[in-house]
Amino acid sequence: MTDAATTTAASISALLQENISLPSTLSNVLTSAPTSPVDVIPQQSTQGIIGWMFYLIGSIILGVTRIFVWALSFATITIPTLIFKILSVSFTLTLNFSSL
Repeated sequence: MTDAATTTAASISALLQENISLPSTLSNVLTSAPTSPVDVIPQQSTQGIIGWMFYLIGSIILGVTRIFVWALSFATITIPTLIFKILSVSFTLTLNFSSL
């Protein structure tokens, strides 16, 4: 345990030994506190086949939606912008004063 945890545990023990009464729930919580971070991490629950099927279906729908939005933005923004840039550069005629 760390120094702070050792100090806290020692002070709680000293309080209990001096007959200072703590509420029973507080006493139970303080004396049964986990000693390492591994004890705090809850165990993962197991999922059934139905949960995995819903996860797969949701992932497929999300993937198709992302592809559709990308294709739509590419077709409506990127392609017209490229066409405009190509056509505006191709048909531009520059005249200097000396060529007149």
